[in-house]
Amino acid sequence: MLPRRAELIAGPSLAISYPLQTYAVTQGRDTTGPPLTPAPHCGAPQRRRVDAVLITGPVAVVAAVLLSIGTGAVGWSPTVPSWSVPVALLALVLGIPHGAVDHLTHAPSGRRSLMLWMFGYLTVAVAAIGVILAWPAVSFVIVVAMSLWHFGSGDVEARADLSAVPTPESHGRVLHAVASGAAPLLLPLTSTSAVAALALVNPDLSPLLSSGVATWIRALVLVVVTASIAVALRHRDGRGALELALLTTLGLVATPLVAFGTYFACWHALRHTARLAQTASGTDITGRELLAVVRAGLPALGITIGATAVGVSVLPGRSTLLGLGLAVVWGLTVPHMVAVGRFDRQRRLARQLPPPG
Repeated sequence: MLPRRAELIAGPSLAISYPLQTYAVTQGRDTTGPPLTPAPHCGAPQRRRVDAVLITGPVAVVAAVLLSIGTGAVGWSPTVPSWSVPVALLALVLGIPHGAVDHLTHAPSGRRSLMLWMFGYLTVAVAAIGVILAWPAVSFVIVVAMSLWHFGSGDVEARADLSAVPTPESHGRVLHAVASGAAPLLLPLTSTSAVAALALVNPDLSPLLSSGVATWIRALVLVVVTASIAVALRHRDGRGALELALLTTLGLVATPLVAFGTYFACWHALRHTARLAQTASGTDITGRELLAVVRAGLPALGITIGATAVGVSVLPGRSTLLGLGLAVVWGLTVPHMVAVGRFDRQRRLARQLPPPG
């Protein structure tokens, strides 16, 4: 039998087609969401496109580290350079669209189902933003823990999808995910200049990290990273070990806002967008599918910027533009993480399927 096509609405005047394979996934497994297709076998053109996606993050990391050293905007500096705030805002602008296309990870049975799903998604996001603004300290700790796992597990799944690197066994996968999330997130957050950066984001957050707590967190992260690199080298995953070493260097050297901004926009967001484009095409990453995914997220970018600007005007003295922007992004992270976690489980199952035909 020939495969059939099913179109998924991806925004106004835009549809992305997912190839539905003729075989079914049975034994009580979840078959909702994007069709379960095996990871594609890469030809030379596809290999070059995948390599371009995967190399962008490391190149951006090296550039950020050299820029930080050259300008003296390093993580152990007690001050935050003024130019790092626009860099962080730019990173949010570049990264937001990747999280605004979560409906592409959900295969509704019709328009009504899609609308209900999006209403629930936005309701959770708005509630989360309200909680973050009302109780910033507690919410910050919870969101950081969630983001650590989201970033790290996303990195593991992205490499498996894009470069056909087998995911490690359960314990190894968890270790690498924790290390990959902690290095670009916790190391910048616990740097000397992080307190000053947190004060720029929200003054209520800076007391959370005393020097003693920060030292213990950094030591624990370095232990986890070292263990994960050792496991990767034992399994001859030199690229995984090198990427983790680069993320650790970024977290240790670059000023916090630059470190997180570089990782968020050039590493995490780009790889997730590429995964969606690959799933949409059913075979490989194409420029057309990449642009389609990005265009689908642009309306949400405009809404986010508008909501942040309104919030700054309504809440003068309580929030900065960067602080409110991060609150909105953190709030959107809650339903985004749930949707992507489900997508990751489906993709892991898809990678276990034999090629069709």
